Amino acid sequence: MCWKKKSRLFRTLTFRLTLWYAGLFGGLSLVVFLAVYISLTSSLEQRTDEELLSEAGEFASLYADQGVEGLSAEFQREAESSGERRAFFRLLSPQQEIITSSDMSDWKGLTPIPLHPATTQETGVRYFTVLVPGHRNKVRVLSRPTADGSALQLGMTLGDNELLMERYRETFGTALAVMLICGSLVGWLTARKAMSGVQKVTRTATGIGKGELSRRVLLGKEGVEIEELALAFNEMLERIETLVRELKEVTDNIAHDLRSPLTRIRGIAETTLTGKQDIDIYREMAATVVEEGDRLVGTINTMLEIAQADSGMAELSRECVDLQELVSDARDLFLPVAEDKNIHLESDIPGKPIVLLGDRARLQRVIANLLDNAIKFTPSGGRVMISARTDASWVIITVTDTGVGIDEKDLPRIFNRFFRSEESRPTPGNGLGLSLARSLARAHGGDITVKSPPGKGSVFSVSLPLPLPLS
Repeated sequence: MCWKKKSRLFRTLTFRLTLWYAGLFGGLSLVVFLAVYISLTSSLEQRTDEELLSEAGEFASLYADQGVEGLSAEFQREAESSGERRAFFRLLSPQQEIITSSDMSDWKGLTPIPLHPATTQETGVRYFTVLVPGHRNKVRVLSRPTADGSALQLGMTLGDNELLMERYRETFGTALAVMLICGSLVGWLTARKAMSGVQKVTRTATGIGKGELSRRVLLGKEGVEIEELALAFNEMLERIETLVRELKEVTDNIAHDLRSPLTRIRGIAETTLTGKQDIDIYREMAATVVEEGDRLVGTINTMLEIAQADSGMAELSRECVDLQELVSDARDLFLPVAEDKNIHLESDIPGKPIVLLGDRARLQRVIANLLDNAIKFTPSGGRVMISARTDASWVIITVTDTGVGIDEKDLPRIFNRFFRSEESRPTPGNGLGLSLARSLARAHGGDITVKSPPGKGSVFSVSLPLPLPLS
């Protein structure tokens, strides 16, 4: 079990990000170390060369003024001052024979160093770094020709420089270890902070998988990207919860509202079978069963169409539709029904076409449902008006009636599936017409609103977006 936890830790993105941070931090630190190391080494070497060059210039001037004796005495003084094991000074003939030098007893392993042609002092100066047996540190040697063809050679151990560089390496190594530990810790904390939002989403998704559909991802301060992920996930959960709730409502409605017609069908069949065996009775039963079956199929199809429209899964055909024509056709279709009830059906539409993109058949159904509803609940001698107008980027279709109106307490539920107010109970219907009309309007990017002033009938308004003009 412990090994599985460790294995999972090594495979986490947090651990990988921590390694990446540590590697990047270590790599950058090494680059800085190498840059400083090279710069410091070059600077120390340059300082040593300048010091040797300065002393060589003084020795050359002394040799020109006082000759070998004065130079020999100066060699001894400088060697004693610097330390005879730390530095040497000598004057060589063109045949590499020592003319004079400091105490060379500690420099017996020094190999011959090439001389240079007798040229000017500036162009003849050369530097060497050599290893001398018996000496722990490297030796920096300067060779400079003199005016008479001899050569001044000065050597100085690089012990101080090497000790300084060793201390630098040790200090940097310790600092690098501390910085890597601190950097890894900071990287771990940063990665944990960055991934905490993802862990919230994971925990919420796990809860959703266990049936806790009401859970949501709590927003924190992990960053804009994590916040956008959480918001998108919450929106998805809202949608899922809505779909599940609507599916449950549909299931409940089917169980409730389809039970009655199925019971009627069964009752008719049972009564017919147990009653008088007459062919006309059987035909009447068959006709009733077919009628009730058609009603059930229509109800189920309507419920499925509402569910598809609400879930965004309805396949709408997008074509240019003239609403002026749709409204005019709807008025002509319902005019005989209105005349049979002695209802005055009027229309108010503009003289020019109102074109939008939509599904012609479904838009016809929206208008037909509203007109059917208005005529159904308007008493004889009443009036129904359907009008269409444009308002900015919207087209507004209004159906106004002088019917019984809608009770104020029922207005919030008027578009619910299978809802029927007390006033509508005596009239035929299944309570799906208005729900379907609003679902289809929303599927087109619009909506339906209703107003019902007390005692003044109802006003249903359908708002649909007009297509954007071509730029």
